[in-house]
Amino acid sequence: MQGAFAELGFASPEMINAEGYVFCAYPKFQSRSVGLKRYPNGDFAFVCGTCLSDGIGLAPAALLYEGAAAIREEVMGHYAAVLKKGGRTEIKLDGFGGYHLFYNLEARIVSSSFYAICSVLPSLTLSQQSACEYVFNGVVSGNETLFGEVKLAPIQARIIVSPHALEIVRPTLSVTRTFTLAKRDASFRESIALLDRYFGAVARSFGDRVRCALSGGYDSRLILAYLRRHGMKPSVYVYGSARERDVLLAQEIARGEDFPLDVIDKDNRPIIPPMQFTDTAHRNFLATDGYGYAGIFHNGAETEESARRVLGDTIAINGGGGEIFRNFFYLLDRGYTIREILWSFYSRFDPATCTAAFDSEGYYRSLERKVINLLGSDDRWLPRPTVEWLYHSFRCRAWDGKVDSIAGRYGFTAMPYLERSITEQASALPLHWKNHGAYEAELIRRVDSRLAGYRSSYGHDFSRSPPPSRRLSDYWTYLRPPWLRRYTYRLRHFRRSGDWPGYLALPYREAVLPGGAVILRRLLQIEHVVDHAQYARILSLEYALRQFGNRVSVAF
Repeated sequence: MQGAFAELGFASPEMINAEGYVFCAYPKFQSRSVGLKRYPNGDFAFVCGTCLSDGIGLAPAALLYEGAAAIREEVMGHYAAVLKKGGRTEIKLDGFGGYHLFYNLEARIVSSSFYAICSVLPSLTLSQQSACEYVFNGVVSGNETLFGEVKLAPIQARIIVSPHALEIVRPTLSVTRTFTLAKRDASFRESIALLDRYFGAVARSFGDRVRCALSGGYDSRLILAYLRRHGMKPSVYVYGSARERDVLLAQEIARGEDFPLDVIDKDNRPIIPPMQFTDTAHRNFLATDGYGYAGIFHNGAETEESARRVLGDTIAINGGGGEIFRNFFYLLDRGYTIREILWSFYSRFDPATCTAAFDSEGYYRSLERKVINLLGSDDRWLPRPTVEWLYHSFRCRAWDGKVDSIAGRYGFTAMPYLERSITEQASALPLHWKNHGAYEAELIRRVDSRLAGYRSSYGHDFSRSPPPSRRLSDYWTYLRPPWLRRYTYRLRHFRRSGDWPGYLALPYREAVLPGGAVILRRLLQIEHVVDHAQYARILSLEYALRQFGNRVSVAF
């Protein structure tokens, strides 16, 4: 495993040989210090990820070790803390489950790296379900990973480390089932206070050493509003080419508020020749810890940006999950079955691109079981507030959690919208407050009215209620029933002409994956795939299977 971590780019670890186990603590890529706190009696404390304390004054590792239970609950951020105290060793995860930790009970291994744990297991099994979830959605949902032998630690799990076994202690989660009865103004005050607490901790810990994105949407603007509210002067950037709308809108705000803006076009890089691209593809594979949403067939600019965002002990703030303050699912205010939610947001596939081995009913049933497992109930009928709760606990935890866990290797990162206290409050907000982005727009107005006055990518600013044109446009989606939405993807991805462009072109495919995909042809008719992102993931998954060699078997 040390060899695998070295491949990923980590420096040498600080090691502890305890009775019954070996613990390796690695520094972040841009840090010389591991941050492992040792005590004279042999106890120790280590935090992996980013931990924010609410002004307590102790370092995060010491706070989790020395603080009373009530104080420890005040810790924020996304992290895994390894604590040995009083002869007991335990791993504690953050309240949201945003920091991903992997384990194999039989081998008695816990690791913050999927790639590292896979590198040492004697066998790995790819199921049809995991392959399809990754290709169709870009992630594997629930507590599963690509391989059946490697599990993801459940939300809020505690892992007890003993000399002979690992014990996974999984709590029962509190699921939102009713909307709040609080008055609207009181709910705004609570939302603002919860975000104030989070950004106050960022300000005390990092000052102006903060970097954030700015686009034409709600989430990045609300983050910028809060950073300004707490007296911080962040480094601000926008991704895109000079003529893209997000760039133009961000530049308009930067000019009006007189702050520098870094415009980053990740596509504006020298073209990599095919024979040199094999090294780039492998770096991309390692940079995503074995698999990622975008796959490996790109120029690797995002890896460079992940490192640049956190230079100088800067914290990079990610706006993922901000839709908790909006009607993300664009569904009406009524109850839904789990299957209807899956039809609406997990139907990004066309059976015409699959072989007879693919079982669409089995695909939906497996996802249903994952939702049921998370909810702790066999009831397939979901009240509307529970649908909102699933957005962050099921969807964001898989998507944003993986992204942030990998980004956290480079330095400090933050996902304020996915702090458990914030998501729980937001999921209970009445839906009619959140429709058309009205609630989040008013949050921006209340926190920073100047920022609210600038145009957005929605065709209006946030200084007033959403205009009728916006409401009418949204209702075209609200009124489209789930049974119909499952066909949307097929209609949008109907036909492709010519060969794939860019780094998916034939010379690059042949350089990285000679002979093309072989294993996944059992499941997918690759020549019929028309979705650029899915095609990239198919090839990237095939590449991953080859990297792990003959230890991999497939269950389809």
